[in-house]
Amino acid sequence: MVPTRRALLAGAGAATAALAGCSMFSSVGSPAPDEPPPSGIDEPPETDRHVAGATGDWSSFGCNAANTREVADGKAPVDGVTERWRVDVAQLSYQAPVVAGDRVYQIDGGTLRTLDAADGAELWTHSEAETPPLVRDGVAYVSTGTAIYALEAGTGDELWNRKFDSRGRVTTPATYAGRQLVCGVGEEVIALEPADGAVRWRRDVFGQVLDHAAFFVGRGIVVATEAGLVYLLGEDGTGWRRWQLPARPMCPPSADTDSIYVNCENETTYALMDDGLSDRTINWTADTGWGDPGLAVADGLVLIANGWELSAIDAESGQRYWTHGIGDWRHTAPAYGRDTVFVGGDRLRALDPTPGDSPDGGPAVRFEREFAGRVGPGPVLDDGTIYVVAEVESETYALLALE
Repeated sequence: MVPTRRALLAGAGAATAALAGCSMFSSVGSPAPDEPPPSGIDEPPETDRHVAGATGDWSSFGCNAANTREVADGKAPVDGVTERWRVDVAQLSYQAPVVAGDRVYQIDGGTLRTLDAADGAELWTHSEAETPPLVRDGVAYVSTGTAIYALEAGTGDELWNRKFDSRGRVTTPATYAGRQLVCGVGEEVIALEPADGAVRWRRDVFGQVLDHAAFFVGRGIVVATEAGLVYLLGEDGTGWRRWQLPARPMCPPSADTDSIYVNCENETTYALMDDGLSDRTINWTADTGWGDPGLAVADGLVLIANGWELSAIDAESGQRYWTHGIGDWRHTAPAYGRDTVFVGGDRLRALDPTPGDSPDGGPAVRFEREFAGRVGPGPVLDDGTIYVVAEVESETYALLALE
């Protein structure tokens, strides 16, 4: 990420504050995209100190511990893509894969399929998996809805399992720097030891916990419940903050260094706690539609695909900079890398969200790739490769590796 971009975007948002309630849409015509930064970064992130808990892989639902859907390795194809491999999947494969350690983990009809990232060859499977796993330090942590299984990533061999008798669904764990595994078990938040699944602590909340907690600057655990409550907890489960939202969250929360972002069933996205731990209020709201496959938070923008259009919202003010049509398909979410946002819909799109180093007048198209039909779930990014499910022939779907 360009270090000065967030300050630039905040200034642009302030300049348009007088137009509160109005949208800043793309200007007529097609702006030219900026030259993207070189692929890659000089040094990989220090995973136990990175603000978003990034590992360099797309190792969980939201790519990193903060669920920002932004890759940390600086690699992404921005000039067009070619197909490396494809693997057929069921039409109802509505969850995007995760990719870590040269393996791709895809939920397909209730089964976790683990594929070789190089050629798509199937390595092992695990039945009864409900959601994509968390992959960390060579271990895949899988929820079956009633238990957590720790599986050796290379072989699928079971290392341990933890079953729960509580009412409600057991969610996929989240972690920051591998220190503990945090999951929901019905109306409880539970922390487990990564080595053996022993329970460290548990805390009651109100409502079924949603999958995939987020971490706020590595210090706070953000969990949302189906009752519309959002909790910010300390590493020991101590309550720091709580918000009651007017509707059920549609997707897991995302976070940056200033705010927590939650999209709800009332088609509104909320930014919470912009001023840090001292402010309990809702900072802004934006009418965005449903973003249930997940939000992207990158470069001072909140990016939301609602099934018809992709919106870019200023993370500081809630000002809408632009919208861009993506077709009628809700099973896609933005992914971000190399100053580019990737999204599915009626095709795969790669867009420069801030042409001319400003979101005003954006986005600019870097490339588009059409298939036989809809594109998504995904895309996700790993090591310069895009992974996405697409309709490749009439009523035939495949997980594709594009580079």
